[in-house]
Formats: sequence, C-alpha cells, structure tokens
Amino acid sequence: MKSAFSFFPSWPLQPDGIFWAGLALLAAGLVGELCYRAWRLPRISGYAIIGLIAGSAGFGVIGLETTDAARPLLDVALGLLLFELGSRLDLRWIRRNSWIILSSLAEATLTFVLVLVVLLFLSVPAMVAIVVASIAMATSPAMVIQLKTELRAEGQVTQRLLTLTALNSMYAVVIEKLASGWLHQEIYGNVFATILQPLYLLVGSIVVAYVLARACTLFYRHLSPQDEHSFVALFGLVLLAIAVAHLLKLSTILSLLAAGIIVKNLEARPQLWPTHFGTAGWLLTVILFVLTMTTFEWHDILVGGVAAAGLIVARFVAKLVGVLIFAKPSGLEWKQGIALGVALTPMSALALLLVEDTYDLYPSFDPRLRAIMMCAIVVLQLIGPWLVYRALALVGERGEK
Repeated sequence: MKSAFSFFPSWPLQPDGIFWAGLALLAAGLVGELCYRAWRLPRISGYAIIGLIAGSAGFGVIGLETTDAARPLLDVALGLLLFELGSRLDLRWIRRNSWIILSSLAEATLTFVLVLVVLLFLSVPAMVAIVVASIAMATSPAMVIQLKTELRAEGQVTQRLLTLTALNSMYAVVIEKLASGWLHQEIYGNVFATILQPLYLLVGSIVVAYVLARACTLFYRHLSPQDEHSFVALFGLVLLAIAVAHLLKLSTILSLLAAGIIVKNLEARPQLWPTHFGTAGWLLTVILFVLTMTTFEWHDILVGGVAAAGLIVARFVAKLVGVLIFAKPSGLEWKQGIALGVALTPMSALALLLVEDTYDLYPSFDPRLRAIMMCAIVVLQLIGPWLVYRALALVGERGEK
C-alpha cells in the first residue's frame, strides 16, 4: 500500500531522458551562440561540443541506448536535409558545364583510392578499408546546407559545393551498398543473395524515390507548399516515404536524396521546399549534430585513432587535388578551387548512418569500422564547420554580417 505522502517525489531525484534531452538542447543552443558571438565560429561547432560532452565520451547522460532509440529521428532529420539538397541539384546546369561532373568524379574517385591505399598501408583489413573508403567519399550534406543557411552564402563556390556534395553522397551510398554485397558473400556464402542484396537496396530505393517525387510534383501542381497549412501535408508525405523505406529495409538516404533530384529536374517550376521548414528544420539539425557525437567513446581512439588520422589527411588531399585538376576548365580561379576543395572536408551524420546500416545487416562485422569512422567524424564535425567558414570567406561568398 502506498504512503499517504506518496504524492511527493522519491529521493534521490532521478531525471528522465526528457530532462537530459532538454538540458542538452539548451546547452547546445547557448554554446552554439557563444561560439558564434565570441569567436565567430559556426554555431554547429557548439552543437558538436555539447554532443561530445553529453555522450558516452563525456558525462554519459545520453548513452548509446538513447542514440539507438533515436535512430528514426536521425533518419527524419537527415532525410529532410537530403531531400532539400537533392532539390538543389540542377542537372541542366551540369549538362551545360560537363567539367563539373568530371570534377565530381575526380574528387570522389581520388578520395576512395587514396583513403583505401592509406588504410591498407596502415594494416586495416581489406573489407573494413573498402567500406571506410566508400563512406569517406561523402561530404556531410547536413553540415553544408546548414552552413550555407547560417552564413547566407551565395556564389559559384557555394553552388558547386552543394552540387558536389549531392553527387559524392550519392556515389558513397551506391559504392557502400555494392561493397556490402561482397561482405554479404563473405558472411553468408550465398551467391544469389549476394547479387540480390545490393540490387534490392539500390533499385528499391530508387523506386521509392520516384514515387515520392511524383507525389510531390502532383502535390505542387494542386497546392502551394509555401502555404503553412499545406506544408504540413508535404512534410507528412516525406515522413511517409521515410517510413516506407524503413518498412522495406531500403536506404532512406538514397531514397530522399534521389527524390529531391527527380523533383528538381522533372518539374518545370522546381522550387519546392517551403520556407516554413526553417525553424523546425534547424531544431532537427541541432538534434542531428548533438546525437551524432554521442556515439563516440574514448576507446575508439585506441582501436582506430591512427587509421582515422590517415583517413582525414588522405581524404583532405584527395578532395583538394580532385577539385583543382578541373578547376580552370570548369570556370574557377585557383583561389576558388582551393576554397571548394577545403569546403568539401566536413563529415557527419551521413557517415554515421552508413556505418550503422552496415552493422544492422552484419552485427558481427569488425568493430574497427565504427572506431575509425567515429574518430574521423568527431574531428571533422568539430573542425569542418570552421574550414567551410574560412573557405567561403576566402572567396567573399559569406553573406552574414
């Protein structure tokens, strides 16, 4: 039987997950603003710091279990940003300047090859090295979009940064899924399943993307997405596509990015993404960056720190050289080419979700994959925003006062 005084809280007080989540968001907002006002650093850097402190590497108030439970939220936040990024990729513009696609292929291919060579030199197992090299091709879409918004950046370098990020993210997902097919054969030894697994993921994801794109186009023709009420329906449509991709065990990353690209390039008036996404989108982004850092643990440095350092250096050099090779033919000055190559540095939530996808399919896969990628993600999420900030300032495309 309960005490007559059971209406009082039990002692000691035990805050629940909502308390810690609220405290983390409050701290992230304050530290992000402090970074911006005191040191002119992008607010994203502050969010990353709080995620690191709140996660397993810090006080542990947001543990791995919380991050795993929040995976659907990560998918939604990143999926919406990928849809927006895809809707900015103008294939007509790329066709008019084919050097851009060559630049994209060069930086992505060089990244894959150089990272793979460096990791193999550092005695990383071949399968781990291939998966890491695949993921390393991608620049962080979330970071690029949010930095563009925060800095109000406009210009040639900014536009190409968005374009190359969309393309290398697509390459990374496709190559990583193909590499998973090889891994499937090593683990299960079933040739038919090995061939079918990447085909199902890629083709199925593109089908979901096409259906979502056609639905968005139909929606756009009959309703104005700029109206705050109809935006709710559009938002729900995107969430439904994410849910379907989850249900069918497809790639939400590929589905949402491809859907945005299809919408942009099939519709005569492709300006789709509403301004009402701003505040809600920013909140989701803060959550995305905080949660991404919470999965890092200090023992990851012992397991994968050296390989991660090699990955970071090789990736930086490859992206810079890959862009500079075609800078002049594509219409960029050398300074703009350097700025673009440096701005491709960030790595964040997309890389984390690709790692988690690998472990979802193959739970017993080598733990060095997670250790290497988490070390690299932590470093590049902390310094990446500053590098983009300085790169855009170098070419005068930073629009904020």
